[in-house]
Amino acid sequence: MIPYKMNNTNTKIIKVSGKNIENFFQNIITNDINSLNKKTPLYTAMLSPQGKYLHDFIMLKDEGFYLLEANQSNIELLVKEIKKYDIRNDIFIEVQNDIYTKVIIKENLNRKFLKKIGDKKIYRDKKFLCLIDPRSENFLYRFWINEKLNELAEFIFSDESEVEEKRIYLKIPNSEIDLVYNKSFILNYNFENIKSLSFNKGCYIGQENTAKQKFRGTQKYSLQKIKITDGVAPKLNEDIFFNGFKIGTMKSSCAKVCLCLIRNDTINNNTKTITTDNNFTFEIL
Repeated sequence: MIPYKMNNTNTKIIKVSGKNIENFFQNIITNDINSLNKKTPLYTAMLSPQGKYLHDFIMLKDEGFYLLEANQSNIELLVKEIKKYDIRNDIFIEVQNDIYTKVIIKENLNRKFLKKIGDKKIYRDKKFLCLIDPRSENFLYRFWINEKLNELAEFIFSDESEVEEKRIYLKIPNSEIDLVYNKSFILNYNFENIKSLSFNKGCYIGQENTAKQKFRGTQKYSLQKIKITDGVAPKLNEDIFFNGFKIGTMKSSCAKVCLCLIRNDTINNNTKTITTDNNFTFEIL
């Protein structure tokens, strides 16, 4: 199984502060920074000037600074990308090496704690910080824990298989394996539906091409959830063909249920079950 990277110790948290930090981020991220406050986390992305995926992360706002949680393997690239736009050298970034993340699928979080936090999307405790994953209110809770403290014995954290099954069920892509750095377009990968985009905020890096795909109908693919009904699922990023034409590309999977990038014209033909040239049959769920 391919690990779900925004889980356990596979992410890093960075602290970003500086002069006019809010305006700075508003110009380089896909979501609206005005939607972020001390009570609500934000999920967003950074794109190339051509509108191609570079980074995605979860943001929290605190007094005079932001905290960003991103895939650990891309932290150095993310820091460089942020600093690239810091022309006046007003932005300061610190990697929070003493904090790590654990997660619990929403339905598995104990009822006593759920009752304690109520409808709060961010809950601060002396031992940890808990936030609901902003990509979907039905997904999971994230716990930011100081490594100097003992493991939180009162919680049973979710394992990789549980997280993967729920992630794929909700059509949430794993950006580290499903998307291709500086090549993928995020609208193809369901980013609009997992709350990472604002089409009302004005300009940001990569906005022009993203808006063109949205409003001029140039988006050719979309991320779909499929079930393999016969045969063996293709490997990650293997292209899928039907009657000699490429109709999609396989993405992450969990058993027989997978995420797949599928041409929109294939979906628009009301085709629900397809037997491919790759010798497997799938159903679009």
